[in-house]
Amino acid sequence: METVKLLSEFPITRFVELVNEVFSDYSVPIKWDILSFNLDARENSVSLSDSFVFLKDDKPVGFVVCCIRGTRGRIDAMGVVKSERGTGLAYRILAHALDALRWKKVQTVVLEVLKTESKAVRFYEKNGFRTIRELHSMMREIETFSESEELTVVMADPRWIHQASIEASLNLHRSPNWQREPATLLLSSGRYKYGRVNFRRTQGYLVWGSNQENAFIVDCSPIKVLEVYPDLLDAASKYVCKVENKRYCAIFNVPENDPMYNAALQCGFKVFLTQLEMKLELY
Repeated sequence: METVKLLSEFPITRFVELVNEVFSDYSVPIKWDILSFNLDARENSVSLSDSFVFLKDDKPVGFVVCCIRGTRGRIDAMGVVKSERGTGLAYRILAHALDALRWKKVQTVVLEVLKTESKAVRFYEKNGFRTIRELHSMMREIETFSESEELTVVMADPRWIHQASIEASLNLHRSPNWQREPATLLLSSGRYKYGRVNFRRTQGYLVWGSNQENAFIVDCSPIKVLEVYPDLLDAASKYVCKVENKRYCAIFNVPENDPMYNAALQCGFKVFLTQLEMKLELY
């Protein structure tokens, strides 16, 4: 039988090694280091005291990372080492995590899983989760680096971005996923770049970054005028590619029912990966 340790009491170096081992053969590998894990933990409201590492003969064999915001929870990551798959360990890990979230009065839990991972989808369905929508990761090639004369971007304070994203959500009836909620944008301070945008006399905001392969937009939206969304996103993607000196711009996990999705399609983004957002009602 396994022993269980709180992630808050487990060495982060060993934990990161475990995560990277577990996901090394997945379709989309996770490659955390201590810094990236700590940034992810802050950004997504990870609760280290409600996340767990499972050990067998003192060797870590599985884990689950849980996030909490009020009465809402999220499974940020979960996995089992290859040698223990098919033993029922994944069921025990998930059950343990859900019990812990119930103790914290969490009422709903969400998670994301690749649409093509049918075995994982069935696993979560057997445990009561139901698909509520698709999340699309999208990419666009920027062939020229010309900037739009209609777009101006001024660096902004994360608190302003937080307030602007709240207003945009209300005015444009946005449906952001967990990683794009106003709280997430505020908590990611210091990780990304934040811009106050003016486009055709309309105010908006832009949050972006880059990696070795491409630039990426975390979130971008007009605050009040929905009609300019496609053109604003078009100009913003060209802007971030120019300032980051990248040829490709990505947007990850865009909900199918969020206005950003249709705006991205209209300005030339193509879907390259789809995840399912699944939800469980605990109460």
